[in-house]
Parts: sequence; structure tokens; C-alpha cells
Amino acid sequence: MSEAERFLGPILNNSSRSVRGESIIDILANEYFGLSSDEQGQDAEQRQKVINQALTLIGNLHDELCLGKNSVTYQRDQRVTDALLDLVVLEGIYPSLSPGVGVPMERRVKSALKGGLITRKLDQTQSGQAQDQALLAAIIDTLNPIFVSRKGLASNIEARSLVDMIGAMGELAFSPAFATESRRSQLSLLPLRPDGVKQIINFIAGAAAGNTQQQADRLSSRSLGLEMSLDALAKTSKLLTSVPSTMTADQYFSALAPQLLDLLDDQNIDNRRIASYIIGNGILGKRKIGSPGTIGWRLFAEPLLETLQPSIDKCPVPEKALKLAIDRLTSLVNYHPNLGLTKRLVVPILLPLWGLTCYALHHLRRSWADQVHTTLSTYMKLSASEAQLLLLSDSLLWDGPPTWTFRPGDSGGVEIRQRDTAMDQLGDMSTLVETIDERIEQYLSLVRAAVMTDEQLSRVFTHLSKRWLHGSKSSSGHERLDSDSSDLLGSLVSAKLAQRFLEEFKDQISSSLEGIFQLVEPIMSTFVLEHQNMTGQETEASTPGLRGLASIVGDDIRDDDQEDESTGTVSTALNLLSSVLASSDDIITSNDPVLLKIERALKYIAQASPLVDSSITASASNILILLQLRSDISEHYQTTKTAQITDIHADDRKKHCTALVHVSDELAPVRAQGLSALTNLISKRSPVLNIQSTSILLISLLQDEDEYIYLSAIKALGFLASNHPKTVVQSLLDRYSDPSEESALDVRIRLGEALNKTIRHLGQLFVGEIASIVGEQMIVIASRRGDRRETLRRRERAKQKLDKARKDAEEAWDGEIPTEGDDDDREKKLNAHIAKVVEGWADTGREEDIRIRTSALSILGTAIETNIAGLGANITSSAVDCVIAILKLEKNIQSAILRRSAVLVIMSLSKALDSAEECGLQLGFGFAGESLAEVITVLRYVELTDKDEIVVGHVKTVIENLNVWQQKSILGAAGRQGSQDSKYVLDQTRNAGLATRPMVRPRIAEID
Repeated sequence: MSEAERFLGPILNNSSRSVRGESIIDILANEYFGLSSDEQGQDAEQRQKVINQALTLIGNLHDELCLGKNSVTYQRDQRVTDALLDLVVLEGIYPSLSPGVGVPMERRVKSALKGGLITRKLDQTQSGQAQDQALLAAIIDTLNPIFVSRKGLASNIEARSLVDMIGAMGELAFSPAFATESRRSQLSLLPLRPDGVKQIINFIAGAAAGNTQQQADRLSSRSLGLEMSLDALAKTSKLLTSVPSTMTADQYFSALAPQLLDLLDDQNIDNRRIASYIIGNGILGKRKIGSPGTIGWRLFAEPLLETLQPSIDKCPVPEKALKLAIDRLTSLVNYHPNLGLTKRLVVPILLPLWGLTCYALHHLRRSWADQVHTTLSTYMKLSASEAQLLLLSDSLLWDGPPTWTFRPGDSGGVEIRQRDTAMDQLGDMSTLVETIDERIEQYLSLVRAAVMTDEQLSRVFTHLSKRWLHGSKSSSGHERLDSDSSDLLGSLVSAKLAQRFLEEFKDQISSSLEGIFQLVEPIMSTFVLEHQNMTGQETEASTPGLRGLASIVGDDIRDDDQEDESTGTVSTALNLLSSVLASSDDIITSNDPVLLKIERALKYIAQASPLVDSSITASASNILILLQLRSDISEHYQTTKTAQITDIHADDRKKHCTALVHVSDELAPVRAQGLSALTNLISKRSPVLNIQSTSILLISLLQDEDEYIYLSAIKALGFLASNHPKTVVQSLLDRYSDPSEESALDVRIRLGEALNKTIRHLGQLFVGEIASIVGEQMIVIASRRGDRRETLRRRERAKQKLDKARKDAEEAWDGEIPTEGDDDDREKKLNAHIAKVVEGWADTGREEDIRIRTSALSILGTAIETNIAGLGANITSSAVDCVIAILKLEKNIQSAILRRSAVLVIMSLSKALDSAEECGLQLGFGFAGESLAEVITVLRYVELTDKDEIVVGHVKTVIENLNVWQQKSILGAAGRQGSQDSKYVLDQTRNAGLATRPMVRPRIAEID
């Protein structure tokens, strides 16, 4: 023991060589072997010699203990032993492990080595992988026989380094240096064996959900879906899309594709969700394997596009193949919120999807129409643009290219066939008008789904109106019509579409004066020109002579229908202009050339009362007066320069409005898009946000069933809390405590998770009133102070209904209700035990549910670990008092989870005190010597008496951490100059949440 103490002296004592920033290996190698890391290639030799010396000392000490020549009895001897093991683990095992192997450093038992000394990762360029494995093998060859002997230092190794030894053994067994190429190849090809994809998904889902027999049975059942969390989905996708080193990407994905497509075609929605995530995110979402032309695109995207837009040599497309393509496209677009993928898949086949949904709707294939329309709506909500809306408006009656069209399928669906000229007829006018009306309503529903801005809607309407009023030769979308028929049909379609568009979006269109002026001016100028020409013709016809006679004979009869159409058009334009001027707040520039032309036309129409309808002349006169009033107001604003003020946050307002619409959508990808936009506004601290309303909205999203949504809402709440901590934390706390007893248990647990992460996000900002309110409220909830009378009544009513239903079922079966399957007695007992524990969590009378109390303890531990100085001595003292009382009084099986959280609160306290000491932070309070002994006494009692293995494991870890913290505190106090020995024990009050006052109570002591 003395030799080991001399060896570790430079790093355990306050030696002059123990300077911050110098490696432990450097200090020991220089002290005992005269080696310096400054010399080329000496780093690996240093490590080898130091670790070998430590292993020799461990072996000698073990032999002495076995022979009875020595014993670890004093705290100083225990620390030397722990320091030797930590030196071997931290400087020998950890630097030689592969990334991801071993316990993370922050979760490992606190090191007994002196703080401030750093470890150094072994430089692979100097030693190589072989030296890593040789060092690991030497360590295992020394420690493993000691552990197996169950004597001497075996208990120390088991308590402190067993997990590290397992990691080293795993590295030796499965690392690339020891695993053969054939074994690695076999493991990487597991997904390609029959049902390999589903088996891997079952394995990861089972590991994530817990290896209970019920879960295993459920996952193995082909009739049930595979439920996976988002994290498990990401791991599955990464594993399945990693190409083995023995295969090319084309070979691997060609073999893997059939299994993924089978899963995508499964009848269960959960299986389709998993497959769409793997295909959409893991394959098509990556540039190297999912962009157009790559293997992923050829396997999963091209077949869909070629089926929905086939070439002439691939017609006909049967109903079964078309339905399969639609189902796969729907799954990829709707089940996974990937905006880029949605755009890449939908844009090339936008017109075929439009034609298919309209054809299915017209021919009463409602399920087909709804499915395709949902896909189009999702695309419009996520990434629609004006160009796509204009394309659909220009092709409103599109039903296929010249080579093929849609026809009824063999099984009551739809299929694609080559065009048949004999069958390809438009039908009578009533059927045609009905088709146009149906398609216009479908188009307007897509425009509403697109959530366009007012300016964009105004530009779309301007395009539609120009095409209607000025004529268009390609607006019908019918390739089979001749030129004259296409023009007539195009005019009809354009007129009806523009009028319905104006009726539907009148308020949005009226917000842009400039576009309306540019639209109305040609209509009015054309009307005035035609009226002047007609007036001239009448004058010419009234003049005696051959010219007048020819005029009477040639054009004596005026086209009344054309005149009525022109009058209706200008009447519509005047009504639109009047509505815009009355409702718009835009500034009017009196010298605008377009506005001047409109005024001249209005003056002409107002004075043409004998020849023009009186309602039109009256409208023109009223608009002139309104224009004059608006011009005067605009000139006043321009004079005072008020009109020059612009809304610098207009863009944020539009994004905010769009985000609010999206987060209330029924589709999860759309809600995710809206939540992402809202999070961006929060992160940039946009002033358009109302903090109270935004926090309430995000809290309401915590109730969303989709895991991606409520996890994103928790993240957004963290960003919002960093800028407005008091408002957000108070809102979360009010809903979490639920004094009105309105929230369900699951909602409160999610609120607790959000509050937990919000506190972590605040960090050192978690101080003052916020910290006090949170700490006090968590102690109240975690203790037995709850009075949930309404919850108890609801629980009793639910139990009565369940008992009545069970009784009715027993009467119907005339005895015991039969159960499915042949469960053995062991499984029945296990299920009954689990049901009893879960029932005990809620059956607490008028007190809080045990799960909520556990959640409150978790939040309390997070608060202590995040900023113990912000909580202060009083709350920290009450927290320790509460958890110690829980450990002593809550001894039943149902309260096991509560005791686990209580132990973890003490662990958080030890970590917080240790971190404060390492950072040199003077808290002004800490564990007094007797108080620490009392806490450890209670923990050791729990370790010996508690029947829950997890509680016992937590207690062992906490006791070790407290011992290490105590040793560091003693050494730190001894090394500080001018330290004071006086300690002032803080006043402890009785724990109001528990019925009795513990006889042995911990004390938080104030230290100068």
C-alpha cells in the first residue's frame, strides 16, 4: 500500500508538478521513468510504462490482501486503491476504445484522481491499433483473474471498474482488429436475408420499448403494426441504409428494395410509416443515393413517375398498378415531413395527379379522388408557388396528353388507356358545364390549401382575368379540340374561373391596388373604344347616301349578346374597383399613368348616359368621387411624410399568419412545417409574436399525438423561455400543477418533460423568483400534499363502469370471460403483477398520482443540477428533507419509481456540489460532516432493505459519488489558505408534506 501511495503521490498530493493542463501520464512518466512527451514517439511508451506499473501495483496489493498481509481499512487506503483503478481505466482502457464503446464519462463514477489533470487520447499515428489491443489485453489479463477470484480487490473492481472491463472485453472481441472479414460481411448482410428488414425493425423496436414478453409477442405478430419512437426510427434508417463494404450501393439497394416496398405496401399504417421514413429520409433524402439518376431514385421514385405519366409504349396501365403507385406516393408524401422530397415527387406529375383526381370525382370514384386530392393538398400546403397554380388554371380541363387518357378500371377504379377518337367526345353542354364547375371547385380548394399571401392571390387573379378578358388560345387544357372550339371553351372556362375566384378571395384581392388598376384599365379603355366606334357607325348610318345605305345593309343588326357581354364585363370591373377603393388602405398617387387613364375612361362613361346603362354611369360617377377623396387623403399623407413609413416587420407577420394556419392543420407534415416556421420566428426574437399567446399555443401542441410534433413543441418552448423565462415557465408550471384538475395524466407528464428541458435550456438564467417558484412547487407536488378530489371521483366513476362492463360480460358468457391465446401461469402472474403496479400508481386516493410525483422529483433534480446557487439553501434543504423522507416511508412496490427518482435527486445534488467546487464557486452552503454521514446511513439502509434492484443500483452509485466528493472536499479544504472551520447549520423546518418527522435528518450547512 505504501508503494502504491508513493507512486500516486504526484497526482494525489498538492505537488508543485501538479499543474493544471499537464497530463497524468506526463507527470508520472517524468517522475519515475524520466520520459518526456516532447521527445518524438515517446507518448505511447509513456502510457505503456505507467499502466504496466499500475497493474503491477494492483497485482501486488491483491496478493497481500489475499494472504492477510494488508487490509484496506482507512479512507486514505480506499482512495489510493480507487485511484489506481481509475488510472488504469481512464488512461489505459478509455483511450483504446472505439468511439461509442464504454460508459460516457459524465455518467461514470467520479474519479478519485485529483481534479485539474487531463487525460490524453492515444495518438493512432504513433502507436497504431495493435498497441491499443495489446494494452487492453494486458489490463484484462490482470484485472479479470482478480475479479474471478472473488477475494482481495475483487469487490473494489466490481463496484468501480466492472462496466469498464466489459467494454474492454467487447472491444477485444468485436473490434475490426480481431474480427474476421467474413464475420463482418455476414453481419452487414443481415438485412438482405428473408424478412431481414422486418427482423431488424422488430429488434430495434423491442430494444427501445423494453424486452417484456408482451412486447415481443406483439412485435412478432404479423397482424399488428410495429410501433417505434422517432429515435428508434432514425437508428433503423441509418442501419438499413448503410452500404456494406463488400457490395456497391447499386447491388445493396437493389437487393434491399423488395423488402422495403413490401413494408410500404403493408395494410397496417404503422408499417407504412416506418417504410416511408426509411425510404424518404434514409434513401431519397440523401444526395448520393436519392437524387435523380441515382440507384435510390431509380428504384423508388422512377416507377411511380413512369406509372402516373407513362410513355406510349407502356400503355395501358392497369387499375392495380395505378392504385399501387398512388398508395406508395401517398405514403411517401403524407407520412414523412420531407419538403424537398414532396416537391421532387409531385412536381413532375402535377398534371396527371390533377387529371386523375378530377376524373375520379366526376365518375364517383370517391376514394381515389380523396386520396389523390390529399396528396395535392399536402404539396400545396408545403411548397406551392404561383407557377403551379397558374399551370393548373391554364390546364383546368386536362385529362391526359394526346396519347392517353383516364378510363374506368376493371374493378371499379381508374386505369390509363390510349385515346380512342370515337369515344373521346365532350358530350352535351350541360355535362360540360357540370365538369367545368366541378374542376373549378377542386382548383379553389387547392388554392385555399396553399395559404397564399394577398399579393400572390392578386397576381393569380390578374392572370386569370387577363386571360378571360383579353382571350387565350390554350386555356381549356383539351388537346383534342380544334382551334375555334378551344378558343370558345377557353373563354368559358376563364370567365367562370375568374368570377368564382373573385367571389372566393375578394378581400385578399382588394388589398393590392396596383394590380387591380392594371387589370381594370384595359377593360375600361376597350369598352370606351368600342362604344366610340359604335357611336361613329350609328352616325355614319344616319347620313343619307350610298355609304349610309351600305352600312344599314351590311351591319344593320347589332350583336345584342356581344353588347351584353361587354356591359357585364365593365360592370364587374367597376364593382371590383369600387370594392378595392373602399376597403384598401394603400396610398394613391395622383400622377400614376394607369390611374389617369382610368379617370379619363370613368369620365367618358359617366357622361355617356343616353347610350350606356344608367347603373354603369352611376357606378362610374361614384368611383370618380371616391378617387378624388382618396387622392386628397393621399396627398395629405405625402405632405406629412407619414406615407413613407413602412412596416419593417411585414414579412414576419406573413410568416406568422402562415405558421398559425399550418399548426392547426390535420396533416402532421403540415403541422411540422408550421411549427418549424414558428420556431424560426422565436429564435430570431421577432417582435410580431405575442409571448403569452405563443406559449399557450406551444403548450397546446404538447397534446399532439404525433411524437415529432410535441417534441418540436418542447424545443420551441426552450427557445421561447430563453428570451422570456418568467412568462413561459409560469405558464408551464400552472398547467403542470393543474389546480383545476382538467388535464389528463399524459398531458401533465409531457408538460413536465417540457418544463425539465426548459430549465436545462435556461442554465444559469434559472435564478431568482423563477427558481424559487419552481423549486417550491415541485416539492409540493412530490410530497403528499396533493388534494385531487375531482380526479378521485373520475377514477371511481371509471372503475364503476369497468366493473359493470366486466359483470355484464361474465353474465353474457355465463361464467369467466375467456382470454385469447394459451398464456401459461408464469405469464399470467407477470401480467397480473404489472397490472397491479400500474393500478397502484393511480390508486392513491386524493393524493397525486405517483407518476406525477416522480416527474416532479425529476424536475427538482434537474433544477438542482442546473443551478443550485439559483435555488438557494432553503429550497435545497427542503428538497433533501423530502427525498430522505420518501426513501424511509414510501416502501411499497408501487412507489419504486418514486424512490428511484428520490435517489437521483441526491445524485444531482452531489454533482452540483462537485461542479461548484471544481469551478471555484462559493455557494455559501453545503453538506455538514454529520449531515453527510446521516444521508449515507439512510442510503445504506435502503441498499440493504429495498427490494427494487434499480433503486439499489442507484443507491450504490450515489454512495460512491458522495464518498468521492467528500474526499475531494477534504483535500480541497486542506489545500486552501485561510480556510475557516466554523460551520453554521441552516434552520431546518418540519416537512409539511409528510405525516412524521424523520428521526435522522440531513443538514445543509453554510460555509464561510
